[in-house]
Amino acid sequence: MRFSVKLMGFVVATVVSGITLLPMESSHAASGEEVIKARVAFMEDELGGQWKTLAAYGKSGSGSLVDVEKSARALVDLTKKIPAHFPKDTGRGNYPDDVTRALPAVWKNWEGFQKDIQRLADESETLARLAKEGNKDAVVTMIGTSGSYARTKIGCAECHETFRGARPKK
Repeated sequence: MRFSVKLMGFVVATVVSGITLLPMESSHAASGEEVIKARVAFMEDELGGQWKTLAAYGKSGSGSLVDVEKSARALVDLTKKIPAHFPKDTGRGNYPDDVTRALPAVWKNWEGFQKDIQRLADESETLARLAKEGNKDAVVTMIGTSGSYARTKIGCAECHETFRGARPKK
């Protein structure tokens, strides 16, 4: 009993004095290079992972229309996260070509960049609907049979051609 009264007095004194003994989180803002690494991981792992499912179906018929629908819907959701991965000044011109492939055009033409993202979302939604309807031919036409996102009709290539630079030569 005596201990709890002393403890309570300590707590009140601490609160009144404005001193906190709780651990504080560090306010760490991600560096540009951390942002770029996260962007690359997001694009390759999350978006690329969904694309791999679509490409396999288009190229060799691997998987099912249910898999296509699921991946296409995932792409729709993931497109909402794309802009956050492109904060200003995290592209070429601010970082070396071997660190990022994002071109300054992303920020100079932000509206066009967002239109391309929306095109990916819209076309992915159409792809999901076609897959749900069981329209295999239309699904394969949209995805393409090459396995390359550069040849798909869901909007990957348009954005990459305008807003992503070439790989640096080694």
